[in-house]
Amino acid sequence: MARQRSLSITPTFSSDRSLLLSHIPSATVSTVEEAKDALAILEIFRDNAFQRRVKLDTNEEWSEFLESCVDSSRPNLINLESALKKCYAATYSMPPSPLAHNRSNSVGSQDGPLPLTV
Repeated sequence: MARQRSLSITPTFSSDRSLLLSHIPSATVSTVEEAKDALAILEIFRDNAFQRRVKLDTNEEWSEFLESCVDSSRPNLINLESALKKCYAATYSMPPSPLAHNRSNSVGSQDGPLPLTV
């Protein structure tokens, strides 16, 4: 018997951006509801990795997620390209390494771990 595999395609930023701009050429909306509807059509939004890393179940969570995506030239509009970048960053960015994190926390502090001696 042949083993069945579920095929999943990793979304790409460029295809999602093209899809977004084909539906909303200005890439801006004025409400959280409009932003939710616009982002829901994108592949990244349906990606399991995105859904595991970003919790967007309530309007409050959506508002918090989109607060940094306000258009700088028009503060009453949500920039969907910024939101798309944030979706990809949240999904595929690696967290800082523990070593780098420890170094940054212990600079000027005696409470950090002692350096290794060989």
